[in-house]
Amino acid sequence: MFTTQEIGAPNPPPVSLDDDLALVRQAQQNNEAFAELYQRHANRVYRYLLARVGNVHEAQDLTSQTFMAAMEGLPRFRHQTPFVAWLMGIARHKAVDYFRSRRLEQELETAVPLPSPTDHLDHVVGQAMDIETVARKLQTIAPDRAEAITLRLFAGLEVAEIARMMEKNEAAVRMLVFRGLRDLQAQLGQSEETQP
Repeated sequence: MFTTQEIGAPNPPPVSLDDDLALVRQAQQNNEAFAELYQRHANRVYRYLLARVGNVHEAQDLTSQTFMAAMEGLPRFRHQTPFVAWLMGIARHKAVDYFRSRRLEQELETAVPLPSPTDHLDHVVGQAMDIETVARKLQTIAPDRAEAITLRLFAGLEVAEIARMMEKNEAAVRMLVFRGLRDLQAQLGQSEETQP
């Protein structure tokens, strides 16, 4: 099992595309070589999914599902995009499937959780960030902005990779991140204002 990092931990280190390419080629010939790709990217995928779903157990399960799908799909990987972008695309689809299935299971009143009046801003942005609160707040902003923020800050992807995944140009992604951060800050500020 992978090790989990707190959401406030630094972004994952930049990925060497050449190293990934060599590992992918090895893993396409030998499934046991896939373990190195897993070790290299598990925290990145987990952080992204944790920020999206806001639940440690669900994020762990979705991370496992992502890597299982990647392992199964690896023979069809054609190197047109960086491996990390391809992998995060799988994680993104797993998150979409998760929300789609939850939407079918829940009534409208429970589909979007309400923020708790006991959430403190300093607790959310401090060292022990409350990921459930952040994930809830991400759900209150425009979906494309939340996705861009999550891919950039929590998955550690570069703007160019996010642009390819979201099928937008880089300037549009930068604007989504900028506006999304502004919206998220406003949402977190509202939580602080509701405190006694």
